[in-house]
Amino acid sequence: MKALTWIPATPADAVPLAALFRQAEAITPVGLDQRAENVRTRLAGLGPDLTRHTRVGLDGEGTVAAYAEVANMGVADGVLRIRLTAVAHPELGGDVRAELHRWLVDRAEQLRRAGGTAQAAMLGTRCAENDPAGCRLLTENGFTLVRHERDLVLAVPELPPAVGLPASLALEPVDERHQELARLAHNETYAQSPSALRPDQRTWPQHAIAHPQFLPDLSCLLLAQGGRDENPVAAFLFALADDDADEPTAILHCLGTRPSWRRRGLATAMILRALHRARSSGFRRLRLQVSDTNKPALALYQRIGFTESGRGYAVLMRQLGGPTAE
Repeated sequence: MKALTWIPATPADAVPLAALFRQAEAITPVGLDQRAENVRTRLAGLGPDLTRHTRVGLDGEGTVAAYAEVANMGVADGVLRIRLTAVAHPELGGDVRAELHRWLVDRAEQLRRAGGTAQAAMLGTRCAENDPAGCRLLTENGFTLVRHERDLVLAVPELPPAVGLPASLALEPVDERHQELARLAHNETYAQSPSALRPDQRTWPQHAIAHPQFLPDLSCLLLAQGGRDENPVAAFLFALADDDADEPTAILHCLGTRPSWRRRGLATAMILRALHRARSSGFRRLRLQVSDTNKPALALYQRIGFTESGRGYAVLMRQLGGPTAE
């Protein structure tokens, strides 16, 4: 391919971007959205910053051949977290990938300085396990491997095990009544995960009930009874339909338990409930992702019967600014 023409992304690019993502995922999977509706939701989540924080590369025929995105993931412990995404057509050479990388880091630095020159930022990005050239580009430019995300699958059994639940908790559907409480519980649960998205009130619906593939029947909240806590949401599970799978598959998209409620079997109860609902809804497989650093969760999923699909990826990070970086 010849030199590319670069323009910002617009919502109208969702279809060609989804096509590019499918091509890339077939060779170097990192968990990109592959359906236009999901890509459109992703772009909408960037808010009004598409012009500044996205870049689409067009080849000589006007076909989308590359994409880059800088996403503000929020501030945790005084550190701005920024997600970098770079996708290039498999036929493009390393020079295009290097150019995308330089643009991403430059835009991330602009985003950091917009919040004050003294603000530290942590950049996070993904690299496929089978992409040594991509991982080498990142490590040569200051990124460090921090973990591997494991992609796990489980065939839905004919007779899923019974669901057990502590008497002090009640299962409730995920709906508008508890949306803000669910958001706060989610953000508390992932407070110690530097790369996890912590949505604000504007972006939260697209993370849960407004997601195009949201499955309300498989999703649930566990609510504490008795009013001992300002937030009764003890645990949550949001499920999505995996429309890219070769058989009916539900994704356990977001599963978590607040710190004060952990080690009580809540995650197991929600997964078993999802298995029952999946069977009755026609799904034949569950899928989820878990970090290899989260050993308790990984061990739990393996005990339930999840196995690796082979579509995991590496997560790499780099600090910008702050006393240890400048």
